Amino acid sequence: MSENKDFQNLVVLEQARETAKETLLHKYDEVVAPFIHIIQQVMKSNNENHFEALKRIQDKTDLAKEPIKKILFASALMEIVEEVNLKPLA
Repeated sequence: MSENKDFQNLVVLEQARETAKETLLHKYDEVVAPFIHIIQQVMKSNNENHFEALKRIQDKTDLAKEPIKKILFASALMEIVEEVNLKPLA
């Protein structure tokens, strides 16, 4: 049951990333990079994984309140997920 929920969450993240890429085009990497950095800094500061870090950002700050920022944080999280979990397979 949890695996199905995890897969659904990844699909939502991927959809957010695709929306961001379609909207930002060639500026995608430049715009998303600070959001990746924020997640990584929260991970490091709290010794937690990327999912926990984004939850902390959402719960404890106003950084991800605006719809566009939610999309950008979701895109950043997907980039981190791929880097951490999928790149070693390639």
